[in-house]
Order: sequence, then structure tokens, then C-alpha cells
Amino acid sequence: MNDPTLKLEKRDAVGGGKAKRLLEQGFIPAVVYGRGFESTAAQVDRSELKRFLKTKGKNAVFKTEFAQEHDLSLVIKDIQYHPVNKEIIHLDFQKVDPQETVQMEIPVRVTGEETCAKAGNSVLHQLNTITVECPAGGIPKYASADISGLEAGQSITVADFRFPEGVKVLTDPSKVVITIKGHRSDQVSDEEKETHIPVPATES
Repeated sequence: MNDPTLKLEKRDAVGGGKAKRLLEQGFIPAVVYGRGFESTAAQVDRSELKRFLKTKGKNAVFKTEFAQEHDLSLVIKDIQYHPVNKEIIHLDFQKVDPQETVQMEIPVRVTGEETCAKAGNSVLHQLNTITVECPAGGIPKYASADISGLEAGQSITVADFRFPEGVKVLTDPSKVVITIKGHRSDQVSDEEKETHIPVPATES
């Protein structure tokens, strides 16, 4: 199977005003860096990036012929969003080797929220990402869990998530990720609110 690709271009124009004009033209300013590689300003087409994220996800290692000078393997290290419209306004790309160990924030994805809602409960997301360390070529796309069996007052922590072999979890395992709240505060006692009942999390 071929590695995914994403086209990047070198960017000569830097600075706040120039970055704004770049965004208006449909490009997102970025920076490329990594071991043995000088930090370089770059840009990526917004439409191409959205297609890439939709099909491959944020944590996919991809190939690019950067500025026709370097054939690189990269991963998206950081995404900055506009505080109001939530559009992507800047990206950090890190040069990696597929066997190189990297630290990444894995987004939490849950299923079964509809079941909780039908029971009159709400889902409180207390942690949106879990930080892991693993080979760049084996970064999980999501940290997934099914919460359909949880009741008001129950929760899941980082320790309840299961990752593939070779993935080391760096986030405190005792941190609560998801808590189920009753529709009314008086539906759940204080003791129940502090109850943690582990549920199996699905492997990404």
C-alpha cells in the first residue's frame, strides 16, 4: 500500500499580514522542522489539506516532495485554529522516520452517546486527547471507547483505553476522560458522582 501524500510548497512571505493574505488566497501557512532539517516556512492548499484530514486523519505519516528539493516523510505535529470560525490558520509539520519514536496527542473518539441521551443523561468530555509515545509509522488514529453501557455517575479514565503493542501512554492513567451526568443534578447522589466503573475501550 502506498504512503499517503500531501503537497507542500516553500513560503517566502512570512509575518502576520502576509500570513493573513495567504489565508485569503486559500493557502495555510506552516512550518516544517525535524532532526537534521533546518526549520523552513511552508504553505499548503486548504482544500487539499481538508481532503487529507478527512481521509487519512491528523496522525498519518505522509510523503511529500518539499520544494522539489527534499523527499520527506512528515506528520502533522500541531494545528492552530481561528478562535471564532474554527478554521485552520497554521500548521506544524515534523520530519520523521517511520521507525523513529515520536510523542503525539491522540484524539478521543466515543460511540454510544445517542444511547446515553435516550436515557436522559449527558456526556461530559473532560479530556479530548491522550498523549502517547510510539514509532511514527504506528501512530493510532483515535483513542476509541464505547460508552453506551454507562449510567449516570459512571466514568472512564485514561487507564481504560487500550492501544496497540508498542504504544506507550504518557498521560496520567488516573485522569478522567468521560463522565456521564444525569439530566438533573438531584438524580445522582454525591457518592455516585465520584464512582468510577471501568468499561472496555475499543482498540484503535
